[in-house]
Amino acid sequence: MHLLTDEDVQKMVPLDEVISSVEEAFKLYSLGQTVTPLRVRVEAREYGGDILLMPCYLGPMGVFATKIVTVYPGNISKGLPTIQAAVVSVNPEDGSIGFIASAKALTGMRTGAASAISVKYLARSDARVLGLLGCGYQAGWQLRAISRVQKLSRVLVYDVDRLRMERFAEEMGRETGIPIKTVGNAEEAASDSDIIVTATTSRTPVLLNGWVKPGTHIAAIGAYTPEMAELEPQLVARSKIVVDSREAALNEAGDLIQPIKMGLLSPTSIHAELGEIVAGIKEGRTSEDEITLFKSVGLAIQDAAAVKVLAHHLSTR
Repeated sequence: MHLLTDEDVQKMVPLDEVISSVEEAFKLYSLGQTVTPLRVRVEAREYGGDILLMPCYLGPMGVFATKIVTVYPGNISKGLPTIQAAVVSVNPEDGSIGFIASAKALTGMRTGAASAISVKYLARSDARVLGLLGCGYQAGWQLRAISRVQKLSRVLVYDVDRLRMERFAEEMGRETGIPIKTVGNAEEAASDSDIIVTATTSRTPVLLNGWVKPGTHIAAIGAYTPEMAELEPQLVARSKIVVDSREAALNEAGDLIQPIKMGLLSPTSIHAELGEIVAGIKEGRTSEDEITLFKSVGLAIQDAAAVKVLAHHLSTR
């Protein structure tokens, strides 16, 4: 059995391959060809954290994986990562454990991959300006992955932590070669962007309806519980809604659950799962003016798809 660090994962796993693998996994999920229980969420209330358990069997891809991921927003003040994770890969043929890997990088890759796939199918082909709300660890993977599928001319970034925002702009601008501009508030980042990614741990909306112009694509990845929301409900109601999973979104996504409770939406307001669009069952963007929204809570299929890529490269070393 192998034990792998985040550094091992980043060296061994090409992001382009993760994007392709996750795209295939979304299709298999929406076609009913995976075993993906809803994740188990355990609240460590006295410490302000969540511990999540995420198993998945991707039979057609020959992989079983289980991830344990923790989300502790208060860790920022302690100088610790907000998100920490480990994944276990199991050979479904004989039940043997192939490897255990630290999954911070893997989670970043597979989450960035999901947003990139949503951009591929839902953003306008001429979308060139990306707005990032939140400049934490995940934001880097969002930028890396989206820039693989869409030609970006510039990136606008905003974070409540100005030092983190400036450091992000400098480091990611140098890494990607894409001009990155820091802005003074979220409205400035959103109103001038063709694609907006919200990657925060906020429990209240950080993206308001009036800031978003027609034709924008939004990838909302931060809010993963019924109590959390990154988007103003009126913006959600105005958008064509695509989710990673109907079941998971209606159980976990405050960005949808809260507008439904307000009477602005119903469960049938969800246009499609992303995998249905990948599979050609549902259409993606159908006009230049519509606002498209990909609401992701994160699925274990994404982890398993990334594990598939990692296992392949581990076996060929």
